[in-house]
Amino acid sequence: MNFLRAQKETLSNITSIVAGHPFRGKIEPIEGAKTVVVQMRDTFSSGVDWTSCVRTEVSGRREPDWLRPGDILFPARGNVSLAVLVNESIGSLHAVAAPHFFLLRVSRPDVLPAYLAWWLNQEPAQRHLEQNAQSSTLVRNIARPVLEATPVVLPPLPRQKQIVGLANAMQREEDLLHSLRQTNQQIMTGLARDLLAG
Repeated sequence: MNFLRAQKETLSNITSIVAGHPFRGKIEPIEGAKTVVVQMRDTFSSGVDWTSCVRTEVSGRREPDWLRPGDILFPARGNVSLAVLVNESIGSLHAVAAPHFFLLRVSRPDVLPAYLAWWLNQEPAQRHLEQNAQSSTLVRNIARPVLEATPVVLPPLPRQKQIVGLANAMQREEDLLHSLRQTNQQIMTGLARDLLAG
C-alpha cells in the first residue's frame, strides 16, 4: 500500500473530545428506563454489548451527548486503553457513555471513524498514550491533553476503507479460530470422559 500521501495530524484536529455523561455517584438501574449507559464492562474489541448495559434515568440541565453510530469511546482510566467504535447495532437506543470514557466524534469528512478507532488501538498511538499516561500503583489515567495530542496518520479515504476491511477480515478469522479451538477442546473433554466411563 502506498502511504506517501498520508497526512499526520493530532487527534484534537480531527475530532471533538468530551467526557462521558457526568453521573453523580453510582449508576443505579431503573426498571423500564429508556436510557442505557455504556460502562467499561459492556465494551469489547469489536463493539458494545448493548444487552449488558444498565438502564437508568439521565438528569441534568443540558441535553446529554447521546451516542450515535461513528462515535468512538476511549477509556480515561484503566490498564487497557482500547478505542471502541459505536456502530449501527446501537439502532434506536438512547445511550450515553459513563464518566470514565472520553467520547470522540470525528469532525472531518476525510476521516473514517472505523479507521480512527483501529489506529488508536495500534502500537504507535498506544505507545504515545503509555509514555504520557499518569500512572498510580493500581491504575493508569489518560489526561485529556494527552489524548488530544495523540498522533494520527491519515491515508486517503479509499486506503482507510481498505485497512478497515482487512482488519475486519482478520478479526473474523480470529473469532473463527477461537470458536474452532473451543470445539476441539469440547471434543477432547468428551473423549476423556468416555474413556473414564469405560
